[in-house]
Parts: sequence; structure tokens; C-alpha cells
Amino acid sequence: MSESEIILKITPPRLSRAAIDRERLLQFWDAVHERTAILVAAPAGFGKTTLLLQWRRRWLENGAVVAWLGSDAEDDPARFVTALSRSVRSASGRNDRSRRYGIEALTDLLSEIAQRGAQTVIIIDDAERLPDATLRDPVQYLLLNAPANLSVVISSRVALPLQVAELAAKGKLATLSAEDLRLRFEESLAILEKNLGPRLTLDERALLHEATEGWPIGLQLAIASVEHDADPSSAVRTFSARRGHLQDYFVESMLSRLPPSMVALLTRISILNNINIELCELVSGQPDGAAQLERLISETPIMMVGEDRDWIRLHSLARDFLLSRFEQLPAAERAQLHGRVSHWHADRENFHQAAHHALAAGDEVLAQGYAARSLWTLGVQGKVVEAKEWLERIPAAVLARDAELRISAAMILAVTNRHEEALAIAREVIDDPSAAPSLRVSALRAATAAAAYADHLGLVPWVLANWKPLVNGVAEPLFAMAYLNVTALSVLHAGGTREVRELVAQALAHGDTGSLKLAAGFSRVLRGVSHLWDGEPDLAAAAIRPTLAEVDAEPDGRRSMIACLLASVLAAALQRQGEPLAAQSLLANRLDVIERWGFPDNIVLAYLTLARIALSDGDEQRALRTLEGLDALAARERLPRLSVYSVAERIRIHALRHNHETIAALTRQLDAIATEFEREELRPLRPEIQLVSSVAKADAALMRNDVDEAEQLLDAADALATQLHRGGEARSVMVLRSVVAWKRGSEEAIPLLREAINLATLAGDGWLLTHAHPLALEMASKWEAGIIDPKHARAVKREGAAPPAAVRSVPIHNGVLTSKESEILSLIARGMSNKSIALVLDISPGTVKWHLKNIYLKLSASTRRHAVDRARLLGLIQP
Repeated sequence: MSESEIILKITPPRLSRAAIDRERLLQFWDAVHERTAILVAAPAGFGKTTLLLQWRRRWLENGAVVAWLGSDAEDDPARFVTALSRSVRSASGRNDRSRRYGIEALTDLLSEIAQRGAQTVIIIDDAERLPDATLRDPVQYLLLNAPANLSVVISSRVALPLQVAELAAKGKLATLSAEDLRLRFEESLAILEKNLGPRLTLDERALLHEATEGWPIGLQLAIASVEHDADPSSAVRTFSARRGHLQDYFVESMLSRLPPSMVALLTRISILNNINIELCELVSGQPDGAAQLERLISETPIMMVGEDRDWIRLHSLARDFLLSRFEQLPAAERAQLHGRVSHWHADRENFHQAAHHALAAGDEVLAQGYAARSLWTLGVQGKVVEAKEWLERIPAAVLARDAELRISAAMILAVTNRHEEALAIAREVIDDPSAAPSLRVSALRAATAAAAYADHLGLVPWVLANWKPLVNGVAEPLFAMAYLNVTALSVLHAGGTREVRELVAQALAHGDTGSLKLAAGFSRVLRGVSHLWDGEPDLAAAAIRPTLAEVDAEPDGRRSMIACLLASVLAAALQRQGEPLAAQSLLANRLDVIERWGFPDNIVLAYLTLARIALSDGDEQRALRTLEGLDALAARERLPRLSVYSVAERIRIHALRHNHETIAALTRQLDAIATEFEREELRPLRPEIQLVSSVAKADAALMRNDVDEAEQLLDAADALATQLHRGGEARSVMVLRSVVAWKRGSEEAIPLLREAINLATLAGDGWLLTHAHPLALEMASKWEAGIIDPKHARAVKREGAAPPAAVRSVPIHNGVLTSKESEILSLIARGMSNKSIALVLDISPGTVKWHLKNIYLKLSASTRRHAVDRARLLGLIQP
């Protein structure tokens, strides 16, 4: 091996300036950087080399000797040891004077490392290229005989045949897989922001993350496709693997490395949503499907493997590219392949897949038959889009003669804003005494869905009265869960939040897999909402977060129905906790799904969260546009409760600006909408509407300085909040009552405000004070400064103005900032840099920047100095 070859092998590549530090993987390094062996195995495009270069920098910063070795197929044992010895001695600043070869030379090297005592790291990249003899002998010897101060990091595209069980048993082994390296949602957003800045909206960034499924090279290719486009939004919407950089990647970097037989196999299996050995062999016509799939999994980045390794799927971008090649095959071959797959799925009663492939094979009649048999399954899985498409293909005559099929259709209609049609179909069966109990229960389930989506909770007592006699007669767990869920929904709006959680516990006892998965998801949504009603965002977040993480990781991803409904609840909880950025990210590219398939409660939560985030950003116009969008949606979907929340929140915003005429018009609109809730089907919602309306009108009365009217409205609101167990609203009412007391010169003002803040702090509600009347924040600042006295209160009553500014400010623990944000802001006030703060708090500089961005949003600040000044003005840090 020449000197030039050695230098190239032991010289690490340049770290791209576009690479970002991934906090999660750096934390992994913190935990394992002293272990003997660290194995990183993932297909091409997962950022293995970039990660190793970042880790190399961390080791060097910590004073370690770090040797780099690139691998190739020519590295037989002798050549490998020679290059490795040169790399280690070059990294440590020593000359390579060894005259021994093979294992003897490796033993000398390990002895030198041990004697030197300094932490030493050997990084071996692209190890899948090494010959078997090299892996079996020098690499294995290196791992098993490494001294205590040596760490060996090995990167490869496939799992290597190394004996590491003993190292694992002793806690000396760490591993990273493709799933560990896959970009999380927030990591994709950070990369896109760094490379494209404000050119993409949050929704568009989310769309690219979903399209690339966390595949790092896929995201980089997406950036390359978008960054030079004059219309980046259009480029995102039309991003495809059938053209541009991504097509070039698949052609040049993937297909060119595979034999023609593997390319042909990939092309044909691209018609499959999910792949197993049988289907692989069925489509390819070859008997070695298991071996071929195993090779594809290990050598290409495009095979997605879940916990059940029996079923895999193609990455969506790769599938899109390969389907473009499949479409070039002769029509007869394409039809034959689809026909085979259709029959295979039909034999296993996978009728949705059977219908899809029958239609692709050109057999419309067979597709309709399979589609009819798939509606129920699609409905219970929450695959409403597919179900709706198939429903539109089924002839009316087929529906008319099959009662079970009509009930399945009613469920789909109920979810797709055709509530009256769904209810009419369900009533036919419910009112038919000759109908079988199981069919009547199915009809009652469809009726509850229609009532829930239409917000017609007044129909629920009738449904439950018909259902209760049948509960014990139908053993299907799905129907038992549906009965408990609709009962819980009714109880929730009556204020029985604790009972809701008891009902949810009973429902979840039936299970949460298979046909129960969607119903279980609804149960968890109800549990989260019940905590929000109690005014406990911390408990709501704890209840939702683990389930949402699991659902997001599934093939349907972030935009599945249940993921979006869970996200609406978690986002509302995080926004109340004072985490607007996290809440906004949760809703990115999900609002349209929530609008289409969400219950009214989910829609209200999502829109109010986005409007309040806009207010946190200081963008009142965006907040108002969001709320006007909610009002327009309410009109389209005939959901007056949505209008009430929209109008009430706009009244509060306009009250801050003293927009009298606008508030008068909105108040008239609010009163007109309120009459809708005299209708029987909407009457259970009337207390909630009265509560929301009373608080909004109280804000308007305070704007006019009409303290008497405000007090009457708040007394009514307080009683309603107690009745409905709306803890967050009760605390907001308490804050407004303290403002009324302050304006009256009452000594009750400060105790009321203090109690509201203390209760909010206990519940993890970090947004209470900023959401309430502006006087409340000034009152809180002055109370903490210790300058409140009756003269100031009487002056407010007399002049109708806020108290004078505080003479000094001290820390106030009101939940506006999290404890970590308060720490960081205090250190900034002392003149410390981000890097210094990171060292003091034992976090990364990137984490400091993330917290600082949240601080800017919460305090409406644009610079570090501005944030400190604002915090001192509000009494959030010491002067």
C-alpha cells in the first residue's frame, strides 16, 4: 500500500457546514463514549459518517486521541493492521516504526495504547466493505483485547458478524440502528430552518419531514430540490422521487449497485403496501423471496422494517420512484400481477387490499364486491378517506339490499359531515324490533358517531336508552367500548370529568389493538380532554404524550386520524404550560385532518391553541385570522359551538385594544348564536356556551370600566365553571374577579390573584396570567414588589387606571417562564454567553438557543437585552 493510499484512508472527510448537532445523539455519546465498542449499523443515507465526525470532534474537545480509518474491499488483515497502526500513531503524534505484521503488530499497538493511558478512540468507517477474514481476525481481536482506555467505533451499512455478546453482558457495548438515526420531527424542522430559513412555512416543513420519513439523505435531497426554486411552496407540494435530485439518487446510488434481478424485484414489489415472503415470491415468481428480502433490508435504505419483521414496506419516496418504473411494464403483465395479489388478499379476507388490486387489474365488479366487504374494517381502523372513496363506487342497489353494509356506510357518512343521512339509516334499524341485536348495536354505534360529529349531544340519552338493554347481549368488545366512549362524552359535557376517566379505564380494559385501536384512541382523547377541563394541562400532557409518540411512529404517521386528534389535545396542554413552539409543531400539517375527522372538541382546541400561540408571538392579526377561519368552518359544517368560541375569543382580543364598535357587533353575533342552543339536540351544550359567553362579555365590560356588569357576569361564570368542572376557566374568572376587586379598591384583590396564580402553578398552567386582563400582570408585579397599599387601590377605583409602576422588581413564580427558562434568563442578565450558560447548566449550546427562542416568544422580545429588560419590567427576574 502506497503512502498516498494510507494518507487517504486515515484522513477523515470534511464535516459539512450544513450538518446540525442532533442533541439526542450527542446525549447518547455522553452516555457511551467510554465504552469499549460502539457499533453503528444503518443503510446508506442515514448520516453515519456525519455523526462519527461530530463525535470525533467531541472526543477531541475532551482531550482524547482519535484515529480514523476508512475501509475498502482491498483491506485484507495485513493491510488493515498496517493502516490502523499508522492512523493511531499519526493521531498520537508518534512515528510508526513497527516492523511486525498481523496480530503481532496489533498486539504491539494495543500495548502502546494501554501504556500511554490517555483515552484513545479508533473510528472504522464503511466496515461493511471489509473482507470476512479481516472482520473475523484483526477486527474481532481488536474488540476482545482492547485495553480500558480504548474505544472502538465501527460504522457499517449492515450488521457485522462480530462476537460481541461478552462485551454486551459486561456493559461495554453500545449500538445504534437505522431507527436510532432516523430524523425525529423536531430534528427535520431544525435542519430545514437552518438551510431554508423562513422560505417554508411550518406546515411545509412538516410535509417534507413526512414525505422523507426521517431519512436524512432524503431530506437533504428535498432541500436541494427546493432551495433554488423560485416558488419553494410549490416545490414542496410537488416534491417527488420521479424527477430531479431524488430520481438521480435512486438511479445512480441505489439501482446502479444492484444486479438486474434485484432491480426487477424492487420494481414489481412496488405495487405492494406491505410485503412479506409469500407476496414477494408471488410477485417475483421466484422461490427465494426470503433471501432476496433480507438482502434488500440489509443493503438498501428503502426498506422500512417494524417490530414485526415478517412484514416490511418500501419507503414512500422509493416506492413512488419504483412505481414510475412499474408503469413502464407491459399492460398485460401489470394486470396479471395485480390480479394475483388481489386473489391472495381476498383469500385472507384483506378485502380493502383485494379491492385496490382488483381495480388496478381492471375488474371493476370484483373491486366493488371486495370494497363492500372492506367498509366495516376501514371504518374501525379510522381509514376514512379510503372508506369514503370505496363507498362512492358501490352501486346504490348493492347498498339497498344489504342492511349490514348500509350500517357500515352510515358510519362513514357520520364521519364525513353527512350526519343526517347517517342518522336516518341508523334509525331504520334501531326502530325495527325484528332486527338482530348485533345489527341494532351496530346501528346505535353509527347513531352515536353522527350525534358526536354533529355536536348533537341531546340525542345521546335516546341512543343510550336504546343501547343499554343490549349491552350484555352483544359480546363484541368494540361495541362495549363504543358505549362507554359515548357515555363518557356525554358525562364530560355535564362536568363529570372524574367519571369520564373511570369510564375510559373500563373501555381500555377491553384492549387497544386490531379493531379496538381506533376506539381506544378515542378513549385516550377523552381522558386528555377531561384533564384539560379540570384545568390540569400537566396531567393532560402526561396522559397523551406516550400514546401519540407510538402512533406517530406507525406507518400512517403523523397524519392518521387518531394521531391528529391526540395532537390537538397535547398541543392545547403544552400551550397552557407555556410551550408555544412545541404546541405549534404538534399541529403542523395536521389542521386539515383535524378539521375533516375531528370531533368539535378537537377542532376548538386546535384553533384556540393556534390563535393563542399567535398572541404569544405578538401577532394579533394572525390570531384574528385564525379565529375567523374557525367561524367560517363553523358555518360550513353547521357547528354553532365553534362560532361561540371564535366570537368570544375575538371579543377578548378587541377588548385589549378598546375597539368598542367591533365588540358591540361581536356581542350581538354571540347573542344570536346562543339562541341555537335552545334546540333539543344542542341543549346539553348550553351551560358551556353560557360560560364562554359570560367570560367574553366580562372582558368587554371591564374594557368599558363597567365594574358592576363585569361582576355579575363573573359571578355567573364562576358558578358555571364550578358546575362544569372547568378548572382553567375558573382560575381565569378568579383573575378577572381580582381585577374587579382591584378597581373597587377591595382588599380581596391581591389574595384572589395570588390564589389563582398558586392554583395555576400547581396545575402546570403557565399561560394563565398572560391570557387574563392586562391589569392582572401589573398587579402581580406590584404585589411581589411589596408596594401594594389601599391608597393605590382607591386611586384605581377613582381614576379607572392601572396602578403606578413598581419601584423595584423581584422574581415572580407565576408560570410565565419555565424554571429552566428563568435560570437561563438570569444568567443572561449576568452577561454570560450561550456557551458559558451551557457549561453552567450542563446542557448543549443548541438547547440554550432553543430555550432562548421560547423566552423571546413569551416576552415579545427580539434580543437578549430586550428579553432581560422585559423580564425585569414584569418582575420575572431580579434587577
